[in-house]
Amino acid sequence: MTQPHAVIALPNNIEIDARAHRNALALLAAGYRVTMVGYGTGLPNRGQIAGIPYHLCQARPKPGAPAAPGSKPPLLSRVVRKGFQVAFKRRPPQQVARAVALVEETAASAARAANRRVVQPARDVVSKARDKVEEVAPAPEPADPNAPFDWRTALPIVPTMIDAMSATVGRLDPDVIVTDVHLLPLGVKIAELQAAKGKKMGLVYDAREYVYGLASDDPNITKGFPALEAEFMDRVDATVTVCEPIADFLQRRYDLAVTPPLVPNAPIGNLPDAGRPMTIRDFLDVGDAPLLVYAGGLSYHRGVHDVVVALADLPGVHLAIGARRGSSYTQELEQLARQHGVSDRMHFVPFAPTHEVAEYLASATAAIFPFLPVGNHVWAAPNKYFESVQARLPILTSNMEWLSERVARLGIGEVFEHSNPASIVRQTGKLLSNLEQYRARITDELIAEHTFEHFQETVQDVAKAVTTPELLAGLEPSDLTSHLTEIRRDMLRRRAGLADSDLFAKRPWLRIGCTNTGGQPLLWAGALMRRHPEAIAESVWLHREQPFTFPVDETITYHQWISPAWQKQLDAKLRDRVTHVLTESGRPVLGAKFGKFFYDEVDYFRNAGITQGLLFHGSDIRNPRWHAAAEPDSPFSDPEEELTAVLQKQVDDLTPHVLAFEGPKFVTTNDLVDYLPDATWLPVVVDTVEWSNAEQPMAHAGLPVVFHTPSRRSLKGSDVVDQIARDLEEEGRIRYVGRSALSRDEMRAEMLAADIVIDQLKLGDYGITAVEAMSGGRVVIGHVADRVRERIDGDVPIVEASAENLRDVLLDLIGRPDRAAELADAGRAYVARWHDGSHSAQVLAEFMGL
Repeated sequence: MTQPHAVIALPNNIEIDARAHRNALALLAAGYRVTMVGYGTGLPNRGQIAGIPYHLCQARPKPGAPAAPGSKPPLLSRVVRKGFQVAFKRRPPQQVARAVALVEETAASAARAANRRVVQPARDVVSKARDKVEEVAPAPEPADPNAPFDWRTALPIVPTMIDAMSATVGRLDPDVIVTDVHLLPLGVKIAELQAAKGKKMGLVYDAREYVYGLASDDPNITKGFPALEAEFMDRVDATVTVCEPIADFLQRRYDLAVTPPLVPNAPIGNLPDAGRPMTIRDFLDVGDAPLLVYAGGLSYHRGVHDVVVALADLPGVHLAIGARRGSSYTQELEQLARQHGVSDRMHFVPFAPTHEVAEYLASATAAIFPFLPVGNHVWAAPNKYFESVQARLPILTSNMEWLSERVARLGIGEVFEHSNPASIVRQTGKLLSNLEQYRARITDELIAEHTFEHFQETVQDVAKAVTTPELLAGLEPSDLTSHLTEIRRDMLRRRAGLADSDLFAKRPWLRIGCTNTGGQPLLWAGALMRRHPEAIAESVWLHREQPFTFPVDETITYHQWISPAWQKQLDAKLRDRVTHVLTESGRPVLGAKFGKFFYDEVDYFRNAGITQGLLFHGSDIRNPRWHAAAEPDSPFSDPEEELTAVLQKQVDDLTPHVLAFEGPKFVTTNDLVDYLPDATWLPVVVDTVEWSNAEQPMAHAGLPVVFHTPSRRSLKGSDVVDQIARDLEEEGRIRYVGRSALSRDEMRAEMLAADIVIDQLKLGDYGITAVEAMSGGRVVIGHVADRVRERIDGDVPIVEASAENLRDVLLDLIGRPDRAAELADAGRAYVARWHDGSHSAQVLAEFMGL
C-alpha cells in the first residue's frame, strides 16, 4: 500500500517558517510522507528541518546573466589554481591565493566605483528629464476599475518562484499540496500535471492572513495578492485560515460551500525539555522591574513608537523590543527614547528561534501589541498572541477588532486606544496594579486551547478530505518524539544568527573552529546554550572535500578563507560580538589573514580583548614517538611508516608553540594529557536521545551480534579484529558485522542492533564510537590504558582487550549475558555523567567565566 505524499510549498527558505513546520508535523502524525519545498538561499539545497526532508529552490539564472555570488571562484582564481595543479600537482600556497583574492577584490571594488561614477550620473540625467516631461504631460486616463488587475506584472517574484520550484515539486509526485497565497498558481499547475497523468491531487490553501488588507504602501502588493487569490480560489480543494473574521470574509467573498476551519498560529505545547530555557531577562540587567515586551516585526505600522513615548509616564517600567538588525525605524525609536529620557528603559533584544518564543517571553511582565489600524492588523491573530498566552503573560493590545475582543472576553489583559500614548499609560497602570488577577485567568486549560495540538486534527482532517480515498489506507501514523527533539536542536543552532547584529548589547559569545572534528563543536555549542542560555556558541568549519561531513553552524569556503574582504567582515564581528574562541587542532580562526597556525593569531586576539583557548582531538597533538614508548601495541612503532612520519613532523613543529601558549588548553580524550599535562578534559558529546536503545544486549534469541567499523585500520587494529571475529563467526559463536564507509544513519542502525561493539585495540583511550555505543546500551570492548582510567573519576565500563586476548574476552562475554546487562547499564550511566553535554558545558562555562 502506497503511503500518500504531502508537500508543503513555501515562498521562503523554510528555516524560520514555524507554521509550515507545524503543518508538516500534523501530517506526519496522521501518517503522510511529508516533504517541504521552499524558495530562497542560506541553506543547503537539500536537508532536514525538524527531522523533515526539505528541498530549497532558487531562481534559474537568465541566459548571459552573471553567476550568483559565491557560486564558484572568480576566473583569475580558477586559472591560478589550475596552473598550480598542472605544474606542481598541488593547490596554490596561501600567500599566492591571498594575493590573487586581493587583486580580484580590488578589481571588483574599482568596477563598482566606476559604475557609481558613470551609471548613477546617467540615471540622474534620465530622472531629471523624465520629471520635466511629466511636468507638461497630460495626466493619464484613469484605469477601468472593473478591469482585472495583472498580478503577474505586479508580483514578478511569484512567476519566478513558480519557475524555480515546478520541476522539484512535480518530481515529488504529491498527493496533497499545502501552500499559501504566493504559490497558489504553483499548486494549480502541479494539480493539472498530476491530472494529465490520471492522478487526483488535493490542493489546500493555507490563508495565513487577510490579503485584501496587507499592510503595505505598494499598490502592486495591495492589489496584486487579492487578484492572485481571486483568480485561483475556485481551483482550491480546501481552505484553512487563522481567525473567524477572515474565515467569514473568505466564505462570503468566494461563496464557499463551507466556512474555512481555523488553524491559528499557535505554538507547539509539548516540546521536550530544553534544560534551562532562554528568556529575555537573561540579556537585560533590569532585576525584577516591570518589563513589557514587544516581539513582532518592526515598522511604523506596528506602533511601537507610541509605547516608547508612553514610557516617560511609566516610571520604573522597561520595554524590550525584539529585532533582527538596525534599521531606520530602530534609529527613530532610539531618537524618541533619548528625546523622552527613557533610553535606559528601552532595550533591543534578539528574536528567539521560532519554536522557543513562548519560553523566551515568559520572564517578562506583560506582552504589548500597539498595532495601528492598517490593513489586516484589524483582523490580526498573530503568533505572538498565542505565544504570549503560552508564556502566561497578560496582554496589552491596541483596539484591533480580533485581538481586543479576545483579550477582553478572556479577561487576560487590557485594551488601549491605538496611536494614543496616554491611553497606553492608563491601561498599563491598570494592568500592573492587578497583575495577579490577569495571570490567574491564564489557566492550564486556556493554555492548552492556545497550543497547536488543539488544532492539529483540523489540519489532518482537511488533508484527508482532499486525499484520494483509496490512498488513505496507506497512512502510517507516526510518533513525533524524534521530530520534536530535532526541533530543539535546530532552534539552538538558530540562536547565533538571530543575535548576530551590533544592535544588541554584548554578551558571552563562543566561536569554535575550524576543523569540525567529529561534529563535536556543534554539540558542545548546543550543550553550553542549554545550560547557559545567556551565552551564544557557534561552530565553524573550513570546507574540505571528504566522503562524510558533520552538521555545523557555518561553513567557510577556501575562497572566503583567503579573501581579505571576508577576513575584514569576520574581524568586525569578532571585535564587536565574540568574547571567546576555541581554536581546533592548532589551525587559525581568521582564515589566512595572519598565517597558517594558531600562534600567528595570538597577538590579534589579545589586542582585541578576546579570550583564546586551544582544543585538540587526537592525532593533531599525539606524539607518535612518545606513544610508541608507552604502548606495546602502538600503531606508531615504525617511525619510517608514512603516516607516522607525517604525524611526527606535524607534532614536532606544533607542540613547542602549544606548550608556550599561555591560555587554556583542552583535549577531548584523556590520553592526550600525556602530551599536554596542563590541559583540561573537554569530553566528547553524543545525543543520548538519538543514540538510545532500551533493549538489553544478548537478551534475544540467536547468536550475539558483534560490530566493528574500521576507519583507520592501522590505528584501530581492525585487521586483528576482523580476523578474530570472522573466525568466531565461522565457528558459529557470533554473527559479525564489520563495515566501513557507513552513513550516520547506517552507522546508528548497525551499532544499536548489535550486542557488542569493538572500538579500538591500540590507541589507549576511547573515542566517539565507544561513547555512542555505550549511550545505546551496547557492550563496548577496547583498550583503555591504566594511566587513562586513573584520570577519570569512577570506573570506565569498557571491557579491556588487546590483540592477544580479544578472542578470550569475546568468548567470556558471550557466555555471560548477565554481565553484558550490567555493563550496558553502567555504560548508559557513564555517558549520562560525562558525555551527555552537561559536563562539557560546565567546562566551557568555566572557560568563559559564566
